[in-house]
Amino acid sequence: MSVPVALITGAAKGIGRAYALGLANAGYAVVVADIVDPAPVVAEVEAAGGIALGVTVDVSDRASADAMAQATLDAFGRIDALINNAAIFSSIRKKAFDELTVEEWDEVFAVNVRGTWLCARAVAPTMKERHYGKIVNVSSMTVPSGIPLFLHYVSSKAAIVGLTRALARELGEWNIAVNTVSPDYIPHDPEYAGRQPEVAELIARQRAFKRDQVPEDMVGTVLYLVGHGSDFVTGQNIFVNGGRLFS
Repeated sequence: MSVPVALITGAAKGIGRAYALGLANAGYAVVVADIVDPAPVVAEVEAAGGIALGVTVDVSDRASADAMAQATLDAFGRIDALINNAAIFSSIRKKAFDELTVEEWDEVFAVNVRGTWLCARAVAPTMKERHYGKIVNVSSMTVPSGIPLFLHYVSSKAAIVGLTRALARELGEWNIAVNTVSPDYIPHDPEYAGRQPEVAELIARQRAFKRDQVPEDMVGTVLYLVGHGSDFVTGQNIFVNGGRLFS
């Protein structure tokens, strides 16, 4: 296949769905990978004239991550970009750090950090073989903000920044770029946003652009990072936050 292929984890809803639709619209064949049913987003992409493959994956499991990469290669013969979007966030209930259980801590790190590592590991061989590739990891503006009562989540997203920098060093020899995007609070999950509806308005007032952030606000930056325009950019963390904080 001559069209570029982007593999997107956590793509069955929310921000991942926006990535899938946006990249498909830009001419990528997209792999909609998620632990929940990817079929509705695949159907959306195809209805708009795009090319998509749905893959069910548990990113925290090595065999599942490897099978996802292999399914992509079987279907398209290449992987140009990986967007490591899958994460645990909206199901988290706020707790003081000393009230968190070991099981809660481990679950968040298993998906958010180990999952990012395993998916990068799964696609690296084919990218090395082609001597080219783009990996985009996802951190969070909770890291520079130091948001309380999310210690396990904030710590996991801080780990992504370090992971990106170290991985960029290791993969640079093969011309594989590894970068991070850090979105701000995006109230796309009605259940989560409904718990504290005042949060979105408070954060919006702190931005230079005084409005809610929406999933589509992330797409342009990711398109840049997976495209040839960023071929000399690696190891970076790009804030996409409407000017709430500056790096």
